[in-house]
Amino acid sequence: MSPSNNGVVPLFGEGVPEDLEPTVAGVMLGVDLRTWRERRQIAMKDAASAVNASVSKLSRLERAESPPDARDVRGLADLYGVDVEERLRLEFLAKRAAEPEWFWRYADCAPSWMRRLIGLEAKASLLTTFEMKVVPGLLQTANYAHHISAMGLNVELADPLVQQCAALREERQQRVFGQAEPPRSIFLLDEGILYRQVGGREAMREQMLRLRELFEQSHITIRIVPFHGKVVSNYGSITHLCFELRGLPPLVYIEGNDDATYHTKREEVERHVTLLLRLSQESAESTRDSRAMLDKAVARFSD
Repeated sequence: MSPSNNGVVPLFGEGVPEDLEPTVAGVMLGVDLRTWRERRQIAMKDAASAVNASVSKLSRLERAESPPDARDVRGLADLYGVDVEERLRLEFLAKRAAEPEWFWRYADCAPSWMRRLIGLEAKASLLTTFEMKVVPGLLQTANYAHHISAMGLNVELADPLVQQCAALREERQQRVFGQAEPPRSIFLLDEGILYRQVGGREAMREQMLRLRELFEQSHITIRIVPFHGKVVSNYGSITHLCFELRGLPPLVYIEGNDDATYHTKREEVERHVTLLLRLSQESAESTRDSRAMLDKAVARFSD
């Protein structure tokens, strides 16, 4: 939430429920602090110096990339001259942001660079994903998830860590799609996913059947980007999240092999959303043709 024109923001104003998840609270805190700093026209290096912090630490705080230090938040509130109600609000967000998230019990298989996505995706109103290599985690069957995790960790299927990773995927799916009002979700899948065998043929058939079932869900759209598509992405995985909750800016998440990049600046978000729109409009098959391609994949792994 941005400060109002007169500088007064209610402690728990419109769109700021008291039961915010820690990740959401951290992002809102970072947005608020950056908004106040820019309103006061204070350079980041000067703000960092005023609270005896490094520029990188303040930058991470504004980008919600590390747990907030309550002392830093209080010092920044003093520097920015916020009123009592806004100070209480910032302190509340800082306290909530430092609390453990539900996925911390899966810490061994929830990499730090992915946790912000996991903490935010259930709050999205619109979720758009392009995936080039494998079925996105939110759409994976348990069997497919087990094989993906085992390959990624280079361990046997029976390894306890594989079970934990699959359990994390299952809970993510439930938290996102098990809600009374799940986000409208668009998945653009490269055609190679329909051929790349993960596990045995039965695992692939089960996964293809699951994707076909999801075609019937009104809040989920799945479209296949064929080999002959006109638009090529340099990224293997891109996710765009939009939120209705005030204070949460649109977000683009780009996943690498062992890291991820988050974009919230308007120009960066727009640049990547343009790519997603082009993939959808210029390359992806229609829903009908995508369903036909998926039917062929089911048949292929049923032979």
